[in-house]
Amino acid sequence: MSDKKRMAITFDGAPNPPGTLNVLAALAKHGIKGTFFMEGHRLEKEAATAIEVKNQGHEIGNHSYSHPMFDEIDLQTAREEIEKTDLLLREKVGVETKLFRPPAGQLNYEVISEILALGYEVVIWSSDIPVYDWAGPTPEKVAERIISNARNDESIIVFHDRVELVPQVLDIIIPELRNKGFEFVTISELDKKGVIR
Repeated sequence: MSDKKRMAITFDGAPNPPGTLNVLAALAKHGIKGTFFMEGHRLEKEAATAIEVKNQGHEIGNHSYSHPMFDEIDLQTAREEIEKTDLLLREKVGVETKLFRPPAGQLNYEVISEILALGYEVVIWSSDIPVYDWAGPTPEKVAERIISNARNDESIIVFHDRVELVPQVLDIIIPELRNKGFEFVTISELDKKGVIR
């Protein structure tokens, strides 16, 4: 266990306005940067929101094109899902990334090997910090799950920017965890715990 109390706050499913924009406002209010894992099919329609994420200095990763379960697709489809989204990130947002998060964290050994061979880092999240933002039932309950399980180490938590209560959760957890000595960082600023390389 590290003596660094560092947490990377990540968001899946972007760009997804107005949710993404509400999350950006909350992060700006607290002066922290997050990591947004983006879906290619959303980039085709909402590139302006993705550009705003980049312009505000947040980190961007690849969350596949159409959000399939990567333990249920073949290797060729997996490559296409990642490469198509990378192309959209480059062309529409001006971003290159080698961070990839599989939808729902689902992978098998064969797919992991293929993704790593393509030069990506596979980013999951800390399974011992249950966020379940989509399950609510209130911002306070979601925040309580995070704060009570935060640990004296490096950790990665996952939100979904489409979930309406997420900005309120951020307003609760960021000051609380700062008071407990936590620093908020992007994935690239971690010492790579929780990242498969």
